[in-house]
Order: sequence, then C-alpha cells, then structure tokens
Amino acid sequence: MHTSVETTKMSTKGQVTIPKETRDFTESGTETIFTVFPLNKETIILKKLNKQKIVGEFRALRAKVKSKISEAEVNEIVHKAR
Repeated sequence: MHTSVETTKMSTKGQVTIPKETRDFTESGTETIFTVFPLNKETIILKKLNKQKIVGEFRALRAKVKSKISEAEVNEIVHKAR
C-alpha cells in the first residue's frame, strides 16, 4: 500500500496537480479519467475510472436488454417520452 503523503494546491483555474509519486503508484497518465466525489467540506475523493471495465459492463447490460426488448420497442418508448 502507498503510504507517502504529499501536498498540492489548486490553481487559479481550479486545477489540482496529482503529485508524480502518486501518479506513478496509481499508474495514472495524462488520459486517465477520475470521478470526483466530495465526501464532506474537508474531504474530496478521486476514483480512477477504468474505461474498458465500464464498456464491458454496458455491453453486458445491452446484451441482457437486447434479448428482452426490440430496437423498435426502444424507439417507440423514446418517442413517447419525448
């Protein structure tokens, strides 16, 4: 487990730099996407997203739904909702 504590500060544009040691440890690069969750007024959680995992989850959901509802039925539902 990573135990080093580092500091950073917010820029005038609201940007925060993740220290290099932390980026290296989490294997985060320039294209890494994070979700940002404010836990309370003192704590913000960053969670690294795994795009491939999310795509896989959506494909699995789509496969389950596809066998239960046709594309025409989806279009009809969307049309009614609009």
